Parts: sequence; C-alpha cells; structure tokens
Amino acid sequence: MQSLRFLFATLIPALLFSVALQAQASPENWCGTNNPRSDWMTKYQAGEFTPVGKSEDILYVPTRFIIVGKNDGSGYINPVRLLRAFELLNSDYEGMNIQFYIKDVDYLNRSSYYDYSNISTGNQMMSLNNNSNVINNYIVNTPITGNCGYYTPGLDALAISIDCISSSGDRTWGHEMGHLFNLDHTFYGWESVEEIANIELTERAPATINYNNRDILVERMDGSNCEDAADGFCDTAPDYLMQRWVCNDVQEYRDSLTDPDSIRFAVPGINIMSYVNNDCVEGFSEDQKTAMQTNLAARQISNDTGVDRVAANGDAMNLLLPVNNATLEVSDYVELVWNSVPNANYYIVQLNTSTNFNGTVLQSFIVSDTTALIEDDLNTNTRYYWRVRPFNRYVFDSDFCDQKFRFKNGEFPTATIDAALNSAISVAPNPVSGGQELRINGRDLGQAGNMTYELIDAAGRILLSRENLNVNAAGLSERIETTGMPAGVYFLRIRLNEKLVTRRVVVTP
Repeated sequence: MQSLRFLFATLIPALLFSVALQAQASPENWCGTNNPRSDWMTKYQAGEFTPVGKSEDILYVPTRFIIVGKNDGSGYINPVRLLRAFELLNSDYEGMNIQFYIKDVDYLNRSSYYDYSNISTGNQMMSLNNNSNVINNYIVNTPITGNCGYYTPGLDALAISIDCISSSGDRTWGHEMGHLFNLDHTFYGWESVEEIANIELTERAPATINYNNRDILVERMDGSNCEDAADGFCDTAPDYLMQRWVCNDVQEYRDSLTDPDSIRFAVPGINIMSYVNNDCVEGFSEDQKTAMQTNLAARQISNDTGVDRVAANGDAMNLLLPVNNATLEVSDYVELVWNSVPNANYYIVQLNTSTNFNGTVLQSFIVSDTTALIEDDLNTNTRYYWRVRPFNRYVFDSDFCDQKFRFKNGEFPTATIDAALNSAISVAPNPVSGGQELRINGRDLGQAGNMTYELIDAAGRILLSRENLNVNAAGLSERIETTGMPAGVYFLRIRLNEKLVTRRVVVTP
C-alpha cells in the first residue's frame, strides 16, 4: 500500500487545507458502502425520471428484521434497543411522510454471519436469506471488520452492527437507508483516500479525484459544478471529509478546507449522508428527500396499512403460566404463556435472575405468538423472573406489562409440572371445532387423589372450573362443552394432588 504522504503527493498535488480529522475508535470507518453511483441516480439526476414530491399521506414501507446470532443462539441484540433505534430511523424520515413498519422478524443462528470480515460472506448471507418486496435489515455483530454498516445494491439489503444501533443519536441505520434509496455520500469520490487524519496539507484541492476507476469532479464553493460534482445535489455543501469528524459549537468542521479555486470554506455538520458525528446531524437536504421519495415510488412497496394504528396496551396483558411463584420440576426448558393483547403483532419476552430488567438481562427476544419456550440458561434450584411487552408493526413505544412473574426450576413440595402425568393425559380433539366436546382422558395415572381443572381464555379469565374431583389411579374421563366459545387459543390447567399439567387448546370456528 502506498504511504499516505505518497498518496497525497501523487493524487492530490494541489490541496490546500489543514485537516486533523477525529476518527472514531471503533468501528473506524462507520459506513462500508463504497459503491459507484447507481444507474438509477445517474438517470434521475440527468432528468430521465419525474421527481415525486412529498406524499400527502404517510407512506408505510415494509421492513424485515433478520436478527443474527452465533451458532448456539447467543449474541442477539436486545430487541428493546432495536426498537428504540427503529423509532430513531422513523424520526429521520418522518418529515418525508415515510415510515417503516415491521413486516417480519426472523432469527438466524450462524457464527460466520454474526462476525465477518469480507463482503463475500455478507453477500452469501443476503442471497440465501433475503425476502422479496420488503427491506431486509440484517442485525449482526460485525458487518465487515471496522464498519458500522453497509448497503449492498445488487442484493438490495442492509447490514447493521449491534454496536451502532441505539436511540441515543447513532444515525447508522438512517444513513444506510439513504444508500438504499440510492443517495451517495456528501463527500462522494473521497472514499478512495485511505486516511488524512493528523496530516497537514498545504495545497488546494484537485479538480478531480479518482474513485472506483472514475474521475469524480471535486465540488467547488461557488456552485458552478454542483450538478456534476460529488453527490450531484446542489443543496448539499462541498464536503471532502471521508472519516468520522466532530463539529464545533456552530455545527461546522473545526478547520476550513480549500476548494479547487483556492476558496476556503467550512463544512457544515448537519447532513446524515456525511461522516459527521451523530450529535451534529440534523437530517437530509430537500433535494435528497425528493430523490428518496422518487426512488421509493419506483419500488412500489409502500402502502397505507398503518393508518389509524394505535399502540398495544401492556395494561391489558396477563401472564398465565407458569403461575406466579410456581416451582417446576427440574427441566432444561420451560414454556411461558400469556394472553393475547389487542393491537399486538409481536411480544418482547425477557427472562432474568432478578427483578431488575434495566441492565443486562439473561434472555430478551421477540415472538409473534403468546407462548415462548425457554430452552437455555436454566439452572436447577434457581429463581427466574419474566415479563412481556406487546407491540405492533407500526407503533413500537408500548410498555412492558406491570406483572413480573417468577418460577423456580427445582423440585420442592409445591405443585410441579409432572412429565409422567402429562404423558398419561390426553386432550382431544385439539384443535376442536366450536360446539364439539373437548375430551380429557387419563390412563394409568400412577396415583389416585383429588383433581381440579380450569379452562382459561387468552385474556387470563377462568371460563370453567371443576374442583375436588376424586379420581383413581386407573384413569379419568371428563367432557368440556365448547358451544358458544369464540374461536381462539385457550389453556387447560389440570392439577392432581401436587402435580400440574397444562395444555394449549385451539378452538376453531
């Protein structure tokens, strides 16, 4: 590799600016998108497409999360953090009446995709796992060593680093989404320069700079070449800063640069497609917005399905199973069950060994059902706490349910879920058609005693209760009438002496 001084001596012989860029320690490059200008943007800026103005109504854009973990299922981003960052992404596009909604959430366990150092691995991940007609967002630990994220145009997908996802101002997601809508960096062309940090340059900027084997015009301060130079937008200021930098107290680069006409200027630190640090960013320019609106219209994937959507209400949630303070038979897994909540499409489930969920938690993940199977991290004779937060595809700022249930994974003299009893009892038919009898049959129970059973709906209400039924070890037979029961999911809880069995029952129309 050529030395930096040789690079500037040969490529930029006429550069007059004093630059001491403050690079971010990790990731060092922020954005790994280093593609030539797209054919679409070239044609758009040549006037071949009619610009599309801001929609009067909000355009809802389908988005898919592919949350990548290691082979063993560890390392996932905390979905609470993910949703906060998604809200920040939407705030960056709110002024264009563009809002992203969550069409799908998928988990992908593969260590080679969780951390990778080259683009070919990322391309393989995307080509094998992309869905069509949706914006695919891969949430990984390291998307190409040293980068926060990138956009791949051929596969039309984003990869974002967990370390660069937050609600505290990190604009990586909004920046890469800008690339997906075909925007270039404001410093387009300067990506080819390896580094100018801490190097004093005393000559004016060159007229062109080579990038991707093309000579790119360097933008002049007088605006004379703004339509053909750099990013091609005249309302984005000249910018030659290809590394992360910090703005001063007037939101400008702390030093002045010098254009090809020897005019000194300061770079404003406001554009999301620049490399200015996050706390300086204000958003996109008007011309950038129009270009993105036009590109979105060409994709034909937006819709109006989010109109009048309201947040899911955590106050309407009831945790069901295991019952609070239950002590379970020692097991490698436990099933958590709660009621369905109006306006909820997804649920965040969190498991921890204490009631403090504000810091690191043992498990935190998204499901679309009202049950979750905890299969890892369960120790014997250990108390666990769990809680659930409902949210929907369009509104993400709901709250966790006030309830925090706890259970103990170990044998104690309280009601336990019994594997032998569970295998001896059948509940059929399941699913059961409304109006058809639901049969509870038991054979070779292994014990006689006092039995109680309850039928519970998805809201946690007990619809039917039978208590103090005497059964013998040979078996039992009970019938439940389903006439008048709405279609949906119900839970049957059966207790024999100190043993507990639960079954999920589906009633169909």
